[in-house]
Amino acid sequence: MLIDSRASDHCFVNRESFISLTLLHQPTMGLAAAKESIFNVTGKEKAKIETCINGTNRNITFEDALHIPELCSNLISISKLAEKGVKVEFDQHKARVRSVSGTIIMTAKQCGCLYAIETHPEPLQH
Repeated sequence: MLIDSRASDHCFVNRESFISLTLLHQPTMGLAAAKESIFNVTGKEKAKIETCINGTNRNITFEDALHIPELCSNLISISKLAEKGVKVEFDQHKARVRSVSGTIIMTAKQCGCLYAIETHPEPLQH
C-alpha cells in the first residue's frame, strides 16, 4: 500500500478491503500516469485499512475509494487526503499522515522513491 502524490483517487486492489462496494454496470477506464497504461475501475464505495501507530491499532476509512483489481498495490491519494484537511509530512526516510486534529493516523517508510504505508499485519491463516 503506497502513499501516492499522482493518484487522483484512493485505489484498492482487493474487494475484501471494502466495507461497502457498488459495482459499476460498465467498468470505467482509467489511465496510469507513470506507465501510460489503461486500467478498469470496477466499483466504488467505502474501503478501510488497519494501521498500527505506537502499538495502537487504528481503522481508517476512505470514502469514494475505487476498486481496481488490475493494480499491483493499493494507492492512497495525497490530494484526496488534503481535500479532507489531512496533512502529510515527509522526511528522509518516513512519511507521517496527520488527522485534522494533528493525531498521526498513518506512517509510511521510504522504499526507494516510494512511501509504503505501515499497515497492521494480517493474521496468519492455517
